[in-house]
Amino acid sequence: MNPLRLAQIEMFCAVVEEGTVVAASRRLNCVASNVTARLKELELLVGQRLFLREKGRLTLTPEGRLFYQQAMPVVSGARGLTDLFSEGTPQGILNIGALDVALEGYLPRIVPEFLKACPGVELKMFLRPTYTLERMLADGEIDLALTDGPIVHPLMESRFAFREKLALAMPEGQKGARDGQHVFLFNTDCFYRRYFETWLERHEVSNAIIHTVESYDVILACVQAGLGISCVPHSIISQIKKRRREGITFTYPEDLKGSEVYFIWREPGLNDLGRRLMDYAPPHPDTHEK
Repeated sequence: MNPLRLAQIEMFCAVVEEGTVVAASRRLNCVASNVTARLKELELLVGQRLFLREKGRLTLTPEGRLFYQQAMPVVSGARGLTDLFSEGTPQGILNIGALDVALEGYLPRIVPEFLKACPGVELKMFLRPTYTLERMLADGEIDLALTDGPIVHPLMESRFAFREKLALAMPEGQKGARDGQHVFLFNTDCFYRRYFETWLERHEVSNAIIHTVESYDVILACVQAGLGISCVPHSIISQIKKRRREGITFTYPEDLKGSEVYFIWREPGLNDLGRRLMDYAPPHPDTHEK
């Protein structure tokens, strides 16, 4: 079955509202024969007579009345779509994916001001790990990502956002990572996990038992209980209440430098709403250097 076309439905409603084919054709700025042809097509498509034709008059059938009742919101909605962007203010649905460190300490400084300036924008923000963000960006699921960078990819561009420091979290009194120690980290698609695993290898920490725990609260509780160590972004530490830090030593080894977080988008260019959001990025991006 061929799908209905909006022009057919619009012409049908115009005839009902204007009373005649001629009046409807004037309203729609087309010839009357075109309106008549579209009405016949419409009746064939729906398999019902929508009008009774008597001596040049068109009268709605019961089926026609029902069709008009259902068609009015469709036509009205289509007219509304034409005027959707006529006010001149930014509108749209902007999809953003970000690392937890960006959502904790960086985006709260940007998003409120952006939404005040662009109240017609609906924002959808997703917390995802590094490699998932890159896949979502490549697949077009998000418009903009805040993730580890810079990225080297022929179809993507990036701009520096901020530097994230990493801390070594250990039970109070412990001086460094030990062989065979329990380590609490996020999942394998987390950049910081792979970074810290490499750091452990570089320090010749062997036989480490690595637990996958996607909760900083649980991770820190385990460290606080003396069960092992972890690697925690500084922006997360800054959000933790003092009592949750008791019994934990946070150090910042020189060779555990952390990473640079970038705005990343697909080529051929970032959309207007994404550019507007980046315009609110703080001028001094090292927001976690405290």
